[in-house]
Order: sequence, then C-alpha cells, then structure tokens
Amino acid sequence: MGEPILPLAYRWFLAKGLTDWEPWYFVDTLDSLGKGVDLARHRFAAEAFAAETGADFEVYLFARRQDMETFAFFAVRDGFILDRVVSIHLSFSGRRELRSPLRVEDLEMSFTDWVGSVCLRDAAELMDEEDLLG
Repeated sequence: MGEPILPLAYRWFLAKGLTDWEPWYFVDTLDSLGKGVDLARHRFAAEAFAAETGADFEVYLFARRQDMETFAFFAVRDGFILDRVVSIHLSFSGRRELRSPLRVEDLEMSFTDWVGSVCLRDAAELMDEEDLLG
C-alpha cells in the first residue's frame, strides 16, 4: 500500500491558496503536504473523535473552526483517505456523545459539499462591511 492521498478537491483548494474561510481554516499547507500525509499528525483530535462518536472508521483532520472546538475530518478506511467528510463539535469528554455509533456508510458529504454547506454558510454569518476595510 502506498502513501495516503488526500481527495483531489482538497488538494486543488490548497494549491490555489483557498485555505482560510473565516471562521474555518485548513490545517494543511502545500509545504506540509510536500512532506507526505501523516495520519497520526493530529492524533489528539482523532482520539477525541473516536471516543465521542464510536465511529467504525478513523479520521484525518483537515480543518477547524477558529472560534470553537469544531473540526472537519476526512474518513479513513484501511489507510485510505475517503472524500467523505464529517464536521463535528468535540467536547473532549473522553466518553461517547452520540446515541448511536457513527458509521462510514452514513457519511454523505464530500469535501466540495462541505465547503458549500458548512464553510460558506459559516463565513456568510460572520461577513460585515468592516472586514472590507483595511
């Protein structure tokens, strides 16, 4: 098995410099990707995700909200990074927060879906004229 590959759309956004969608920002950069994809890089968030969701898959953190403990992850199955996204607020409680365990088959949101339905929506809520000054 080769090195994990991030979804094309995510890599495209990084290559175009489209990485800061206030209040969201991507955790990878072109430089960090040049060093390879490290599935253990953000282990703290992945471990909290596993404990709180009971998920049947691993995750790769790719974005977080700067104003709260909300994270966006790609699902990882058998070392392969899937273009399936889960965006979730973590409590870091160390215990399961969901009534039913999260299953990879239930994830329907792709990266581009996430940008449109989560990133742009959250950015629109924070937009104001003062942001355009200076």
